[in-house]
Amino acid sequence: MIHEGIAENFATSMFGEDMVGPWVSKTDKETLNDYIKPIIKDGLNVTGMDNITAYLYGDEMAEMQGYFPIGLPYCAGYACGYYMIKHYLKKTGKSIEEATVTPASEITKVIEDFWSE
Repeated sequence: MIHEGIAENFATSMFGEDMVGPWVSKTDKETLNDYIKPIIKDGLNVTGMDNITAYLYGDEMAEMQGYFPIGLPYCAGYACGYYMIKHYLKKTGKSIEEATVTPASEITKVIEDFWSE
C-alpha cells in the first residue's frame, strides 16, 4: 500500500489532483476512516497474494481470482495508500520525491497515527 500510495501521489504531483485515480476520487474521508482503515489495519500482518488481494484490490477482484472477500470496495487499498502517503507528506514536510526513496519501514513508523485519525 505504501508503494501504491507513493505512485498515486507522485502522479498527482506531476499531473494534478484532478487526475487522481477513480479508486481515490470515489473514496470519501468518512468511508476511508470509518470503514476501510479499520479493516485494513486489522490485516496489516497478512501475507501471501491469496490473502492480501482483497486488502489491496477489494473483494470484487479477490473473488474473481478465487480468493476470500473481507468486505472492502474496489481498490480500497490503493485509496488507503494514497491518503496514507498524503498524511506522511504533510506530517514530515517531505516532498514526494523524498518519500519515493524513503524505506517503507521508516514511513510505517512515522504514520502510526494515520490509523486513528
